[in-house]
Order: sequence, then structure tokens, then C-alpha cells
Amino acid sequence: MSTTNDANTTSTKTKEQIEQEAIADSVITADANKSLPQPKGEESIKMKESLEDKKADANLGSGAKDQEVFFVKDSNGETKEIGKEITNHKTTLYFKGCKDGVFTISARVTKIMIEACQRCTFDFKGRIFTNTIEAWKTVDCKVNILNDQVKTLQVDMTSRMSITFDTRDSLHSIIWSGVNDMKLYFSDEAGFEHHTGFEQMKAVYPEQELSFTVDQFTTRIVKGVLTTEQIIRLANGYPSTEREASEFDANEELNKKRAEEFIRKRLAENGISLGTAGMKKPEVGRNDACPCGSGKKYKKCCSK
Repeated sequence: MSTTNDANTTSTKTKEQIEQEAIADSVITADANKSLPQPKGEESIKMKESLEDKKADANLGSGAKDQEVFFVKDSNGETKEIGKEITNHKTTLYFKGCKDGVFTISARVTKIMIEACQRCTFDFKGRIFTNTIEAWKTVDCKVNILNDQVKTLQVDMTSRMSITFDTRDSLHSIIWSGVNDMKLYFSDEAGFEHHTGFEQMKAVYPEQELSFTVDQFTTRIVKGVLTTEQIIRLANGYPSTEREASEFDANEELNKKRAEEFIRKRLAENGISLGTAGMKKPEVGRNDACPCGSGKKYKKCCSK
């Protein structure tokens, strides 16, 4: 595979460097009236890029001091393999604003993020320690997952994405929202295609007014069938689906009955029975209060 090195499009930044660059950004945000001298030309561009990198860092979700971010930014028409140049496995690989590129990722990284890329192909065959890929604001991109390293693929605000897994066993969960036209394939199943997206979900849930930007869905294998379901929030905030919630409730009731039967059986083996059936009622003394609740003594009430 031919490779092209572009020093302007690929960079590695530590968390500390990004925080230092954010100081310059604080001048911009704090000086809304532009009373301070304003940066111009190349300095202005660098400050704008530092703001973008700061926002990117906020999305990384890791507080590790030695975490790095390997940026591939604004690449155009590039064919590139990313592997040995990433030496720190606590690195997040971040593609941003790339167009018409073909990228093969064989590196060992913590996480992979893809933002605002167009007409790009991504072949993943390296190790991803968090087993997570996030992609958003992409158009006409292809994602090929060539191993079992991706447990969660999150896709948001995306148009026309094609995703290929090597086998069904490699597909664990795709969480998506705001997606138009997503197609899924398996390398070992010629001719198979699964087509899903927001328009398809409106047909599946016609009784609801779905929100393109808010409602989330999950695509995965359920009992051998590739299925897309709406994600709901349970009372405790836990994400689930209607099917899973119903199955959980049914299983919970069944488990309660099984537990009760198990306890009754064990008690019976020891000569103990639950409930009042067959139990001898306690004798009531003549001077005791009558069990009927009349308030009279038993000898002057029901014992007559």
C-alpha cells in the first residue's frame, strides 16, 4: 500500500500541551468585546485550532496524565497506514475533516474518533483497548472492522455510512442517533445487506414522534437475527429496549416463583411447611378474650 506523509495533517499532542494551548483560547472567550489586542493572520488561525483541539480533548473521556492524541486533520486524497508511528498505547487516534482518504489502522490505541470526514474509507485491524470507535458528522464514509476489537461503534449525525464486519461474531453493538442511510455487511456473507436509519425507524415506530437528534437506537444480533431497536431509559436511568425490559420483568416474576418453590421444597424436607393449612389452631382458654373480636370472654361468647 502506498503511503503519503504530510506533516501538516498529522500531529501528536499530550494532554498538558492541549491545556496550555487552551490558555490562549481563554483570552478569546473572556474578551467578548475585543478590548484586548486581537491576534491576526497565522496567530489567529493557531488560536482557532487550539480551541478545536480543546473541544476534541473534552470528548476523549480519559484523565490519564500520559494520554496522547494523535490527530489526522484535514487530509485530502491521502492513502495512509497508521501503525508504528504511535508508540504510546494510551493514545486516542482522532480523524478530523479528512476527505477522499483511505486509512488503514494497525496501531495499538486507546480509542478511535472520526469527526466531519467525507468520502473516506477506514480499515481497522489494530488493537483498541477500550473497544470503542466514535464517528459523527461524517458523509459517505466506509468503516471496515477486520477483527473482534470493536465492542461499541457509536455513530451520530451521519449520512450514508457503510459498515462491514468480518463475521457476525464481530458485531457487538452499534449505538446511533441522527443517522440517514446506514448499511451493514459481513465479509463472509456475500450478497447480505442490512439497511437501517432514521427513516426506517419511523416506519417501525409509527405511533411515536421520533426526534432525529434525540432518539437513540441500537443495532446488534438478537437471537441470531440482525435487529435495530429504540433505546429507552428505565426508571433508574439505565438504558434498555422495550424487548429487554419486558423480558427482564417476565424473568424476574419467574425467578421469584422458582425461588419460592425451592424454599418450600427445602423446608418440607426438614418437616416444615409454609402457610396455615394443616396447622393446629391454638386452644383458647375460657377466660381468654373471644377470638371473634366481640370483647367478651370466650366462656361467655362463642364457647357456649
